[in-house]
Amino acid sequence: MKNILAPLGISDNAKNTLVYAIDLAAKSQANLYVMDTFNPSFPNAHLLNVKQAMGSRNRQRIKTLIQQLDSKGVNIQMASYDGDFLSGIASLDQQVQLDLIVSGPVPNADDEAVFLGPTAGRVVKKTDIPVLIVPEGHAFSAPKKALFAFKRGEIKGDRSLAPVQYFKTQFQTAFELLLVKVPNQDRKDQQIDHEIVELSNKMGSTENGTVYQGVLEHFQSVQRDLLVVFARKRGFFEKLLGSDVVLKKDFFTKTPLLVLKNRK
Repeated sequence: MKNILAPLGISDNAKNTLVYAIDLAAKSQANLYVMDTFNPSFPNAHLLNVKQAMGSRNRQRIKTLIQQLDSKGVNIQMASYDGDFLSGIASLDQQVQLDLIVSGPVPNADDEAVFLGPTAGRVVKKTDIPVLIVPEGHAFSAPKKALFAFKRGEIKGDRSLAPVQYFKTQFQTAFELLLVKVPNQDRKDQQIDHEIVELSNKMGSTENGTVYQGVLEHFQSVQRDLLVVFARKRGFFEKLLGSDVVLKKDFFTKTPLLVLKNRK
C-alpha cells in the first residue's frame, strides 16, 4: 500500500480520522494525502469571493491540524482541487494511483440517525477506490480477526482484493468468509471465485432476509476487528446507496468497515 487519502470535512471527528490515517500510513510506509471536502456552492457570481475565502480558511484549518499532530514520519501532503471534491479525488487517483481512502462515517455527529453522511456516502458510492470507514473515536490497531461478508462470490478486476491481501500479509489478519444467501437469489451468485476462497481456510454461509441480517447474526457471536463488504452495482449496498446518506436503521457498525470495489 503506497498512497492513502484522508478526505476531511468540518466535523469534530476530523482529527480522529486523520490520526487513524496517519497511524495506518506509518505502519504501511505509505504516503498520506489530505483533502478538504467542504466545498460550498454559491449561485451568484458576486459571492465567489466568499467561497474562495471559506476554502482558504478550511485549508488553513487542516494545515494547522496536521501541524499539531505527530506525523510519525509519514509524508503528508495537502491535495488541492477545483470544483467538486469527487473530481479532485479522481484527478489525484490518476496522478498517484490511490490504494485506499480513509474516511469518517458522518460529517455531523449531531445527527444520531445517520451512519454514513453525504461525504462518506458519496465516496463509497461514486468512486472506484476502496474505502475504510473509521467509527467515531476509534483508534488504529492492527486487525487480527475480520469478517468478509458477501452474497455474490464473483470478482472482477485484478486489484479488487488488494486491500484484503494487504491486511492479510501486513498484519496477519485472519479472514472468515461469510456467504449470505437471500431469498430469490440466483444460484450462480453462490459460486465463489478461487481468489476469494484462497483468502481464508474458514468459510460459512447463512440464509437471511438481507445481507445486513446475516452480518448481524455473525457479529453477535464472535467479536471481529474489521468488517469487509463489496460495493457493487447489484451487491451489498444496492439498497443502501440509493441515497448518498445511509441511515443507522438500514446499516450500522461500530467496527471499522472496509468497502471493496471492482478494480482493474
